[in-house]
Amino acid sequence: MAPDAEGRSRLAADESSPLDADRVDLALAEEEVGDNDLAEATLKIVERIRPYFGTILAGLAAALAAFVAYGVVSSQAEATRTQSWDACLAAMSTGEMDSFNEVVRRYPGTDAARWAELLMADAAASEGTQMLFIDRPRAEGRLQAAVEAYSSLMAGRPQGLLGERAVFGLAKARESLGQLAEARRGYEAVAAEFPADALAQIAAGRAAELGRESTRQWYDWFGAQKITPPASATNVANPANAAPAQPAAGQ
Repeated sequence: MAPDAEGRSRLAADESSPLDADRVDLALAEEEVGDNDLAEATLKIVERIRPYFGTILAGLAAALAAFVAYGVVSSQAEATRTQSWDACLAAMSTGEMDSFNEVVRRYPGTDAARWAELLMADAAASEGTQMLFIDRPRAEGRLQAAVEAYSSLMAGRPQGLLGERAVFGLAKARESLGQLAEARRGYEAVAAEFPADALAQIAAGRAAELGRESTRQWYDWFGAQKITPPASATNVANPANAAPAQPAAGQ
């Protein structure tokens, strides 16, 4: 029985070989037909879009040019940003207003330029406040310049610390000018919009103080005072107004 079984196995293997070969040939033929169909479909698509090749290539060229231009502009913007901050830090180290003005002139619209504007406004407000007890007209001129600078900065709707400092500075300048209602609204805005920041508590305290009748009465009294530089200071400032020197005895 073993030889017969072995013979049948060989016969089955021999019979299956031609069948498998036929299946492989059929599969290859079908694949070739499929490839031909795909190639034919591709050629049809190419023929359809051939008239638009020029437009497509032009579009691709424009997109590539835009991508390259964007890369160039981005790199230039980053370089400008770095240079603007370098200039602003240099101005801060000297404290010269001309240097801050140069930052604003050379780098308009940058964060560094906006901070330079804020620092110049702070300087004007501080100078004006200090001069209130010495030279009222000149002090009011500096304070009004600070108000205008803060207002111009706020027109750009600054965010974060810059915006907070601008609103607070404007409120301080208006308080020094005796514009108490406007100053109080500014302080209240800082306390409400930046409750977690350091200036919020100070602003809330100033708003409460300006709401007191005694505070308003003091500002009314102070605003009515005529404060001008002492005569001695005027003479020192203008040597031509100084009294002529008296000759020494015996001369």
